Amino acid sequence: MSSRLAEVTEAVFAQLPPAARFTEEDEALFLRLAPGLASLEDPLVKVFYDILFAHPQTARVLSSGERSERENALRRWWRRTLQGPFDAQYWQWQAAVGLIHVRQNVTNPMMIGMWGVILNTLQVALLETLRLLPHEAARAMESLHRLAATVQALTAESYLRHYLLALSHSTGVSTELIHRLVVVELSSLDPSAQV
Repeated sequence: MSSRLAEVTEAVFAQLPPAARFTEEDEALFLRLAPGLASLEDPLVKVFYDILFAHPQTARVLSSGERSERENALRRWWRRTLQGPFDAQYWQWQAAVGLIHVRQNVTNPMMIGMWGVILNTLQVALLETLRLLPHEAARAMESLHRLAATVQALTAESYLRHYLLALSHSTGVSTELIHRLVVVELSSLDPSAQV
């Protein structure tokens, strides 16, 4: 499994333009801001799960008895993210989230939407709670957006690859053939006609 996650991670990093992905400079900024960002853990976790449990579609994939367990998972991610390092192990962990999401019926729209919640919550907190100067908050948000783009790419690609692998193993049809079948099927659709 870890070799598969390493492959996904390498493929995503090869495809992401360097300007769009998390950098060493971003990591240095995170480590510098970590004490202040750590203080945002409780409000971030609360708003995240309040929103998930308030929406019927996302609440369906969570059972009410597991809120504290889910909150602890987000806390572990936040703490590890603030501590660094952003090494291969960290990025493969983010790719593993895609596999977990397939198992738990968490869709990519749910994941991407909640990244929006994280970014919006942190943007307000950087200015109002941590009282960063506007240019400092803007720089921190740039780093957060690159982190979000990198993690979302890893999670979404891992989700798709593991979904296809499971389909391939259960049907005996190679992932390459599945991809070709999808391309053929979609070639007759004209997306511009829908606009």
